[in-house]
Parts: sequence; structure tokens; C-alpha cells
Amino acid sequence: MEFQLVLVRHGYSLGNEKSLFSGWSDVPLTERGRRELRELRQVIRYPRTGRYFSSDLSRCRETFQELYGPHIVLDGLRPEFREICFGSLENRPGTQEDFMHFFRAWLAGHPILDVETYKAFRRRVLEAVAGLMRDCLAQGSQSATVVTHSGLIKTAVTALNHWGPEQWPQIEAPNGLGYILTLSAENGLRLSSQRPLSTCSQKDAVGAIY
Repeated sequence: MEFQLVLVRHGYSLGNEKSLFSGWSDVPLTERGRRELRELRQVIRYPRTGRYFSSDLSRCRETFQELYGPHIVLDGLRPEFREICFGSLENRPGTQEDFMHFFRAWLAGHPILDVETYKAFRRRVLEAVAGLMRDCLAQGSQSATVVTHSGLIKTAVTALNHWGPEQWPQIEAPNGLGYILTLSAENGLRLSSQRPLSTCSQKDAVGAIY
């Protein structure tokens, strides 16, 4: 049986604006983020799904309201779909070079203070996806949307394609965008297809959401 999973990254947040290591830190969207989401809502085909979920962090819950509310009800919060836990690095500012050095070491498997390792994060992501699919199928739903984080989206796409971590930086996950994944539960969790969220005419956009 196939299952469609739509992963959407949250909008531009205070952590993005201030260039912070914001993983589990509960930073909100900025006004810029809210405005950009309202603009995306008019041109991106966010498909209808049977169930709708969000990471429990504010920036994802606020994104859900901007993109889908008030006509679509959030079915629940899924903390397992949180971003990487940056541990004692949480909310520390960094330059672009700092982030590049961090992720190069992190993807190579080097331990960094008390940060959640790539291996542990990858395992959490796969368990989160499998658990969500299992729960939805048990309730008779063959599709779901999750508003989540860039690190989780990149890791899900990497892991489900059986790619190595060197592919991780090449996966794009801009604010407010993401991927439509078709999964199969036969013989373990398997990715049948993936495609990015696509644009549509303004006339079609609202119908695509609702």
C-alpha cells in the first residue's frame, strides 16, 4: 500500500533572521516570514491530504496557520519531527562559514559537544516517518502533511533515497517549500517517488489547498 507524505518547511523565523543555531529552540516566525508564506500560498500547489500535522515548535505551528488555516484543522503535533537538537549550541549566532564548518563535521560523523549526531538524527527521522505512516494507515488515511524543519526534510530525502551524507547539502528546502514523497510500507519503508512542491496558477492555488 502506498502512502503520500508532504513535508513542508516552516517560514522565515527569528532564528533565520539572526543566523542562530535554532534546533529545539522555540523561535517564532518573523513578519517577513508570515508575508512570504501568504505570497507562497497563492502560487504553490499545497496538495490536500487526509491528515495534517506539525512539529510542536512555534515556527511550524504558525506556518501551518498561515498556509492552511483556518479552513483545515491541525490533527496533532509531532515532536519527533523537530529539527536537529543543537544542545549547548542552541541559539548561538553563527556566520555562514561557521555553519559550513559545523555541517561538514556533523555529516562526517564527528562528535560536536552535546549536539544530536547525524546518525542519531537520521534514525529519529526514519522512525518518525515510519510511525506517522503506520498511525495514519491504521486510521484509514493514505496521505498526510507535516510542517517541519529543513534539517529533517534534507535527512528524510537523503535517507529514503539511500544516499550518503555527502548528498545532504545538495538537497534544497527553502522556507515554506518542500517535497511530496510517495512511500511504500511493503518490505520495509521504501520511497517510490519524490517531487518538489510545484507552482500553479493563482486561480488553482486556493482549490489546491482546500
